[in-house]
Amino acid sequence: MAKRNRYREMESNMTKIIVIDALVFVLYLVCARYSSNATLNVCKVITAIISIFGSLLCTGWLYLTGEFGRRRSLWMVTAFICIIITVAVSLLLGYPCPPATA
Repeated sequence: MAKRNRYREMESNMTKIIVIDALVFVLYLVCARYSSNATLNVCKVITAIISIFGSLLCTGWLYLTGEFGRRRSLWMVTAFICIIITVAVSLLLGYPCPPATA
């Protein structure tokens, strides 16, 4: 009987979550591109909240489990923090471009 490797299971689950979070981020970018439509504007807000909140939860989980500072989990921490930063910068800069001033 093979020995259970809890780190490999956690890494596999986090990889799935990173992929889902990245897909939500791409959906956010698509909705942000066409945010002149009211429905897509709501979609933009919802996907931004889901993406940021999901990344924060996973980063917190890695911190609570002690994997935040470990070298073997650095790629997971980096992926979640990068998603948070890119969504925040996109929101602050008003993706796809800042509104035109008249």
